[in-house]
Amino acid sequence: MTQKFNQDRRRFLRNTGFLGLSIAAGGLTVPHIAQSASTQLRIVSNPGLENATLNALMDQLGYFKKFGANALIVEARGPAGPFDAIAAGEADICLVSGYNMALSRIEQGAKLKIVGAGMKRTALTVFAKPDGIKTLADLKGKAVAVGPTMGLLHALMLQLLKEKGVDASQVNFVDKGGNDQCYDAVVKGEVDACCSSISHLNDKDGLVVVSEGNMWEALPKYVFQTAYASESAIRDKHEEIVAVMAAYGTLYGYLMSPASHDAFFEARKRAQKKFDAASAQAIWDFNQVQRPYSRDLSLSDDDIVYLQDMFIGLGSLKQKQAVTAVADMSAAKAAAKLLA
Repeated sequence: MTQKFNQDRRRFLRNTGFLGLSIAAGGLTVPHIAQSASTQLRIVSNPGLENATLNALMDQLGYFKKFGANALIVEARGPAGPFDAIAAGEADICLVSGYNMALSRIEQGAKLKIVGAGMKRTALTVFAKPDGIKTLADLKGKAVAVGPTMGLLHALMLQLLKEKGVDASQVNFVDKGGNDQCYDAVVKGEVDACCSSISHLNDKDGLVVVSEGNMWEALPKYVFQTAYASESAIRDKHEEIVAVMAAYGTLYGYLMSPASHDAFFEARKRAQKKFDAASAQAIWDFNQVQRPYSRDLSLSDDDIVYLQDMFIGLGSLKQKQAVTAVADMSAAKAAAKLLA
């Protein structure tokens, strides 16, 4: 559907990379969308491959319809794109986001709260050439590819080294962009190591995983993907959020079951222009073995406190706030009851 935007909205969309309609759900037809705008939940997603795969799966499996969710999935580019879209009133909620500055933005006055989690276990590891780098301590004096300063990859590398007693000031961090670009930089010999996605675990480029580099094991308290929503949506669209979170909880449970194999590969083929069977298998294996998701999307107070302590320690957050000031798990808990 081609939507008509006014001039101000077009300017916002250009600046944030906000894209058009991706999936309409809940049994709605396109003409009904405008009529239902007051109650429809606008879910914003980053268009990366993993999120695109989840969106394709949700479309295939019809979980929105199962729970009567009046939902619309739209896309916003860049790590901060989904948060920016919600903050600007162009979307209501993001269910799957690795954006690590949410708490900092909330501290700065953004009218959002963390409402749950997507993938809880961190699907990242540290790769290196097999010659010379065996442990995290061997990264001293080496060039390590990460994204922008204090972006997700950089922040997690800093926290990893801190918790393992390695002086991060002795490591030369290099901004090589996203996960795939960081991995390629090691393959090309531009850097010595990188932090990148577990989707590369089956690649045949000769790289190895550095000891203690598996972040789902080394940083077990870190929540990899948080879900966040606008305060207005939390207040005015509670039932819609509950229905959508129940749909995602069902999707996550399905993803971690052997029964999802064929549907997962089909969705990934739809989401990836040039299908990479090796990376799909790596993601599939990780989901089965590590079980990174939870059908209960809620976070505990301890989860929020750990995130605050971590980002205060890294300098991206100034001070700890009451959990209720930055998070609201009421919808996630209500959704969990629907799945019990």
